[in-house]
Amino acid sequence: MTMKFVLLSATGNGIAAARQALLALEPEYPNFFTLQARAASSLTDRAVAERFCDEVVRQADVLIVILHGGAASCPHLALFLTAAREALAYCYVHPSDEDAAALSQEFSSEVGSARFEEVRRYVQFDGTQNWRNLLCLLAATRGVALPHDPPQPQPSEALYHPATGIAATLEAHLAARGTSAAALRQTGQPVVGLCFYPGYYEDDNLAWADAIIREVERQGGFPLVCFYMRMPDPIRKNRISDWVVENYFMHEGEPLIHVLLNTMHFSIRLATPAVADAYARLGVPVLQAMLLYLSHDDWWASMQGTTMMEVTSNAAQPEFDGVLIAFPVSTHEARPADALTGATLYTHQPIPERVAAMVRLALRWATLRLRPNEAKRVGIILHNYPATNERIGCATGLDSLESVVKIVNMLANEGYQVDHTYASGEELIAELLAHATNDERWQTPDALAARAVALAAPEQYAPWVAHLPAERRSEMERDWGAFPGPILAHNGQVIINGIINGNMYIGMQPPRGFAHDADKVHDPLLPPPPAYLLSYRWLRDTFQADALLHIGTHGTLEWMPGKALALSSHCYPDLAIMDLPNIYPYIINNPGEGVQAKRRSYACVDDYLIPAMTSADRYEHLATLDTQLLEYMQMAAMNPVQLPILARTIWAQTVACNLDRDMAVDEASAFADFDAFVHRLHAYLCELADAAISDGLHTLGEAPEGAQLVEFLVQLVRLPNGDVPSLRELLARQWGYDYDTLLAQRGERDPSGRFPTYGTALEAIHAEALRILAAICAGDTSGCDEEPLAPVLCYVRDLLIPRLMQTSDELSTISAALRGRHILPGGSGAPTRGMADVLPSGRNFYTVDPQKVPSPAAWAIGVGLGDTMVERYRNETGSLPDTIGMVVWSTPTMRTMGEDIAQILYLMGVRPRWNGQSGRVEGVEPIPLDQLKFPRIDVTLRISGLFRDTFPNLMALVDDAVQMVAMLDEPPERNSVRRNVLRDRDELMQRGLDPEAALRDASFRIFTEPPGGYGTGISELIELREWQDRSELADIFISWGGYAYGRGVHGVARHATFRQRLAGIQLVVKNEDTREYDLYSDDDWAGYLGGFGLAVKTVAGRAPLAYSGDASDPQRLLYRDTQQESRRIFRTRILNPKWIAGLQRHGFKGAGDMAHTMDNVFIWDAVGDVVEDWMYEDLAQRYVLDAAMQQWMREVNPHALESILARLLEAIQRDMWHADADMEARLRHIYLEVEGEIEERTD
Repeated sequence: MTMKFVLLSATGNGIAAARQALLALEPEYPNFFTLQARAASSLTDRAVAERFCDEVVRQADVLIVILHGGAASCPHLALFLTAAREALAYCYVHPSDEDAAALSQEFSSEVGSARFEEVRRYVQFDGTQNWRNLLCLLAATRGVALPHDPPQPQPSEALYHPATGIAATLEAHLAARGTSAAALRQTGQPVVGLCFYPGYYEDDNLAWADAIIREVERQGGFPLVCFYMRMPDPIRKNRISDWVVENYFMHEGEPLIHVLLNTMHFSIRLATPAVADAYARLGVPVLQAMLLYLSHDDWWASMQGTTMMEVTSNAAQPEFDGVLIAFPVSTHEARPADALTGATLYTHQPIPERVAAMVRLALRWATLRLRPNEAKRVGIILHNYPATNERIGCATGLDSLESVVKIVNMLANEGYQVDHTYASGEELIAELLAHATNDERWQTPDALAARAVALAAPEQYAPWVAHLPAERRSEMERDWGAFPGPILAHNGQVIINGIINGNMYIGMQPPRGFAHDADKVHDPLLPPPPAYLLSYRWLRDTFQADALLHIGTHGTLEWMPGKALALSSHCYPDLAIMDLPNIYPYIINNPGEGVQAKRRSYACVDDYLIPAMTSADRYEHLATLDTQLLEYMQMAAMNPVQLPILARTIWAQTVACNLDRDMAVDEASAFADFDAFVHRLHAYLCELADAAISDGLHTLGEAPEGAQLVEFLVQLVRLPNGDVPSLRELLARQWGYDYDTLLAQRGERDPSGRFPTYGTALEAIHAEALRILAAICAGDTSGCDEEPLAPVLCYVRDLLIPRLMQTSDELSTISAALRGRHILPGGSGAPTRGMADVLPSGRNFYTVDPQKVPSPAAWAIGVGLGDTMVERYRNETGSLPDTIGMVVWSTPTMRTMGEDIAQILYLMGVRPRWNGQSGRVEGVEPIPLDQLKFPRIDVTLRISGLFRDTFPNLMALVDDAVQMVAMLDEPPERNSVRRNVLRDRDELMQRGLDPEAALRDASFRIFTEPPGGYGTGISELIELREWQDRSELADIFISWGGYAYGRGVHGVARHATFRQRLAGIQLVVKNEDTREYDLYSDDDWAGYLGGFGLAVKTVAGRAPLAYSGDASDPQRLLYRDTQQESRRIFRTRILNPKWIAGLQRHGFKGAGDMAHTMDNVFIWDAVGDVVEDWMYEDLAQRYVLDAAMQQWMREVNPHALESILARLLEAIQRDMWHADADMEARLRHIYLEVEGEIEERTD
């Protein structure tokens, strides 16, 4: 008789100890025990798994399963468990977490029995002796009683060094190494902590840890290393993070280490909330040193850089603890298959170069803690994209120049060496413009070099070039010529822009290079020009910066080609940032792009507040017109004789304002029922006035105050915040109104007679909200506890106002980071979309667990979006959509927990399957046809490169849905996915493709840039100003975006397939989940949504409909076409004197943002044809021809005025704006004047 054991371990843990146990038992019980063991990575292939199931599992007496993150950690788990049950084997699923406990309850043979608990302790304690006794214990399940000892605990936590072994206490460990805590402090030596799971020690899998220890010692540090278990285990009775921090890494209440390297997966905050502050109490930077579950060869070849699960375990979840994502330090290497167990055993082997880089980065963070402020040198980088002078300091929502002034002045007060402080951002920009900048248009090469803060000569940068990997050096020479290339170079020298102020360098990030010439723009993987990397190397090695500050959202470094995560030394972002600590103020509502900075440039994010939001209100002609509309309504009831005269006045004003286009009416249709027209127009003007817009820019450390604070607070509680209700909705109810009716019927008369219309009633409610919150801000909180407003007023008083007052943390966080302190983590999202709880700012924000996307709440909203979109299309066309295209980005996915993905699944007629315990998405299932409101819709996704990097699991999930729906045996008129896939498959087979390859190509629905590339190429091509025809813009959209993705497919070039998908699309869609951004906020909206529509039009020969989804209020979803949305944004924001005045408060940066808006308008019109002549006319009148505005711009930022004029003239030249000759002449005259003034200033 033999006892046949099978051990399945998700990570391979336990296999080595079980094997040793088997060897130990063989002399005593010859040929009695057999063990077949497999790690999950050995069973990913379905055919291999089925063969193992039939040949091994079904013959087993005992099956033991050890998971690591639920069923998803072991592919085909259900196959094995079902087979074991059918074979009547003894089955034990180790209840290591909630997911595993649920599976254990369902499949384990003796849940709750004494033997079950004993088995649990053996497995939990691990180690050779425990496995030996476990095998003997379970022999009894086949009637063989063998002697065995009780489970014996293994060390759950200890300090470790290869030379001294393990020790239970800090004192014993240090004594064994010939020192003490007090002596160690006195040396001033940087102490580097390292922590890992005990399983690595138990399995003697420590080559990687020993390599780190040796490297820390080689570079002059003192390693202090321990292992412990993150989760409390009632069996092992282990200590967890708080105890380890206090007893191993601190001494007498103060940190003994200066930096901590964390190799542990997932999150303390999420797993053990009671000790979530462990790292905060420790107070030192914590860096994620990634132990990868890819082999070195697979990691090197992978552009993702990690497995899908590791995006969660090695990045997204550690970020919840404020951990800084850094380098991979080991890969997972297979030993030869074990003849005894059949197992492929794995060890973590160090990546020597990455280990060295990891230690250098750690020691630089430690140095910030040790070095006195007066000796520290800091590089401050202003973003500058495109590389023109008006865009110096580009940063979303931030007055970057004033923020740098605050930073410099703060650091000067803290003892940093600063030659002079600044009175204002205008003083700073004047100094920068007096020196070399990135904009080479206004100066000769000699003059630019003469203004350089430094010139890096060939003999200086030659060693830097030699240090570059040969492959990368070759790429750069291929695209840019011999070093130092054509950008920021003169006579073989590299021009270093910016200024030096004491120990501060302040300069511009070097140009990315796409706009240098037309050949470069067609390559989404274009390497940076040599000056880019050499400038950063100059900062580190010549200027000798201790740390860098990248100011505001966002730069270009983190968007250069390379891996998505776990970067190698051959990735361009790594070659640029090297081992420099990177502190990065980033706007709080952009978590996706902030994650890019965190994961690809190792940044410590310091999130900053969005600009204060306010209502657009009415202005000028719109205000006059609405007054006339109200007068008309009143006159209709009291003096109808005069109505025709007023009607003519109203219509004339409507046409003068071009509102007839907004309302889609001509004179005849308006006068056919003029009363109804008046009510519709009034409703529209009320809606515009009620829109939320930004009021100026944010400055680091400055909280809103006065009237701006009150306005912002009203916007923050406009929607419910979790359980806290909407203030406006409560007020409406208190006044006897239904809030939904007020919003939906703004133009209707108020039947109560209290106000003329529901729209004016809503405005009165808004005014009352302002009055109430103004009183609270003034210190009058007497009414806060009175119902029904108490929940929201207490929320404002007790949470929102105090948190907004903590905005000063944005500056103190920079100070703390430069002193080598741990920066607290915090939430991220759109505060005005019911997410005000993400405040305060000044935190190192985290995002979401990708495995829990889409959430059930997001699914509900996604269903609503799907229904609303289909209904809008049906109303517009009289039919249902069949094939659509959707733009999907990472940041909205994070902010909403996946509403766009939920909508896509719903449109295809599938729904997610969630794990009831963990909330993780485990797959999808089809919704039966009889439960669908419309036939299944074929959806093609144009995702962003960032979405590709951050949500590989969602690409696989959507691809699974496509494959599932395509295989459903349903009528073609009810399932367009299946119909289109099978049609395209058959066409491909006729061209010679084999059936499997043809089906795979025909079912691709997810497209974006190649791995390592980002964007659409459209804005880069437009920036060159060399394109001749819109078809060129469509071609670059297809060229950059024609790479297919899905489960097991990562960026295969499928441009012909992409064109095939584009040809059938009837509608392109992008949703907006917050009014904190809109179509004209950045060029990406035009590039992705506008480019998508243009590509369809070019390929199909017809323009698709284009919708912008408005999910800014999740309870009231709607869709507008892009033309409607464009008009709406022009009226509420771009032409609004209130918005313009807000930017004017910010001088140079405000004018630069105006020029940026003009660029975005132009790009949208180039791809989407959404900008009408009246819009260009009003832009010219408002921003250029208005004498006061023109004079202001000439004074604060003439480069911005030149840029706006150039775009307006280009629009005329390209026949996008049909301006008359007089307008063109006036603009050209002003342009020549401004151009001359700039040239004079830069001589």
